[in-house]
This record gives sequence, structure tokens and C-alpha cells, in this order.
Amino acid sequence: MDKRSERSERWFGLAPRGEYEIVCAMMKAMHSGGGAFPTTDWGLFVDIRGGRPAAKLAALDILARRYWKPVFRFLQFSGKDEESAKDLTQAFFAEWIESNAFAKADEQKGRFRSFMLASLKRFAANEHRADQAQKRRPAAGLLSLDELMDDPEIAFEPADVRTPDMAFDRAWASEVVGRVLKHLEMECRNKAQYAHFDIFFRRLIQPILHGMEAPSMAELGQKHGLTERQSGNLLETAKRTFRRLLDEEVRLYAASDSEVTEEVRELFAILSQ
Repeated sequence: MDKRSERSERWFGLAPRGEYEIVCAMMKAMHSGGGAFPTTDWGLFVDIRGGRPAAKLAALDILARRYWKPVFRFLQFSGKDEESAKDLTQAFFAEWIESNAFAKADEQKGRFRSFMLASLKRFAANEHRADQAQKRRPAAGLLSLDELMDDPEIAFEPADVRTPDMAFDRAWASEVVGRVLKHLEMECRNKAQYAHFDIFFRRLIQPILHGMEAPSMAELGQKHGLTERQSGNLLETAKRTFRRLLDEEVRLYAASDSEVTEEVRELFAILSQ
């Protein structure tokens, strides 16, 4: 098995051997009831572009929290030191408030993530504007990157990222998965399913984070006073919950069911690189 297939097989047991279509089909089947989509990134961008000042700042805060790490990583891999990358990241989001440069953006023309990356490339390419932006103080009410960077997180940062584009995509995928894991932990706690999350985390997450061998199901079962089969059942339950929460998270980035499927497939592909 090549390294890419091996990595994809490890990703939470959801995408064995690159078969992302199976994952997406399972997720779609679990949500066949449909339902309205929550406010998407494009919807938030509409508020930034034409809403009232308070609505603009609220929408920008949400988008900045979702995308600051991809923007920051892109700038870092473009050759900026940490402080410059932080300043430029904040300036990039501030420009969305202060400028009409994105007035012609259209969600029918593609994914918001692609639009964000293209906008960032244009921003970074104009070095004079970037230098000036770096010296500006952030817009009033704009969140502090220092605050976000101090927030504890689970990160899946690769050692083999070679381009700014790869850094952007990997950071985006890592942020999505990190948020889903936090939601999973919270849901398991609320349901008193402590063993569910512990088995899921030790079996699937810790090996990825620390490059360690995954414990056997028998070992995990013994820790919680369960048989190997019982611990396996708890793991499957946690994996199903993770799939549902991942679907809900990705809906924030998508405009349709088909785009959810595409984004999930691409997320696993990015994390398997």
C-alpha cells in the first residue's frame, strides 16, 4: 500500500484506501431527509459586502475565525515571518470591510474557498499595498489574531507542505476537522459517552497526532471494563457521530448537497497528501 493510501485509511477509518465516494455516500444516506442549509460562507460574505456596519463586523468575525489559519499559513509559506504574516492576515480581513474590491463576487462561479484563495493571492501580490496594510491598525471591532492563536486546538500540520496553496488547503482541512472533534467531544460529554470519545480519540486521533501505533481494541476495552467487541461497537457509534458532525460543519462551506459531497471528498484528499 502506498503512503497516500495508507494515510487515507488511517483518517478516522472513514476513507479506506482512497474510497472517498463510499464515505460521501454514507454521509448522504444519513442525511437524506434534506433540510435548509445554515448561513453559508457566501451568505456571510453578502452581509460583509452590503450589510449594516454591525452585521458586517459580525459576519467578518465568523469568516475570520473559519479562515484566519489558512490565510496565515499561506502568507507564512509565501516567505513572511510570523509577525508580518499575522499583520497581513488581519489587514486582509480588514480590507473586506473597507473596500468594495469584492463587489462582483458571485457564488455561482465556484466555491467560496477558491474565491478566498484567489482574493488572497491578489492581495499578497501587491507588495506595496501589503506593506501599507501591514502598518495599518485593524478595523475597530475586528478580532485579534493573538487571541485566536492562544486558543488551544488540535492541529494536523504536515511536514511535507511545499507550496502556499498546499498550506492554505491543509490548514483549512485541519481547522474543519479540529472543530468537528471539539463538537464530538462536547456531544459525547453531554450524553455521558465518555468511553465513546476516549476510544475514538485513542484509536484514531492520537496515532495521527503523535505518529504512534494505535492501541488494539482489546487494550481499549480493558481500560473501560469492556470486551473487545463492546469497545468496537462504541468506536463505530463515535465514528457515525463524527460523520454526522462533519457533514453539518461542511454545510457551512457549501451551497448544495452535491457541493457537500465534493468538499468532504476533497477534505479527505487534502489530509491524505
